[in-house]
Amino acid sequence: MSFLLPLRAFLRRRPYGSALTILLVLLAAANYLLWQERAAANARHEKARQKGDQMLHALADYRRITADLAAVDDALQVIDRSLLAERALEVNLGYFYQMEVLSRVRLRQLNQLVAPPSPEGNPFKVLPFSLQATGSYSQLMNFLRDLETGPRLLRIRSYSLERGEAKTGNMRLDLTAECLGRP
Repeated sequence: MSFLLPLRAFLRRRPYGSALTILLVLLAAANYLLWQERAAANARHEKARQKGDQMLHALADYRRITADLAAVDDALQVIDRSLLAERALEVNLGYFYQMEVLSRVRLRQLNQLVAPPSPEGNPFKVLPFSLQATGSYSQLMNFLRDLETGPRLLRIRSYSLERGEAKTGNMRLDLTAECLGRP
């Protein structure tokens, strides 16, 4: 308490100086608080400006974004139309018979094999097929091309070409393929 006595005496002798000193300290504290508030407001303003720039960029790219979304929707519809149904055996085999007519080969044997179980959460299933076809080399190559480029999503797992009957000049194609389908 002894150090407050000289301060008290100083304040009594110079009341204006003391009031100005107290006012100066209060104004310095207020200035510091206002400076902190200004820095926080600047940070909020910068964040809002960046968000506005992103929104403006998105609005400027709206046509491109909607065009991309339409393209993705179209691609999904194409994929949906290309999928086979596991239980629709006549439709699945009918696809191969259509390719037979287009390429003029003769399907001797066509089987839809047992599909392996698909991983959990996977909306697609692999449907395996095996077939045996006969025809000339060019007919068999056209058949393979038609299968690969046709409307179904198909992957050829294995194939073999062998000479068939010598008198007809035909060849035999043994093929194992997988089509993408839904369970």
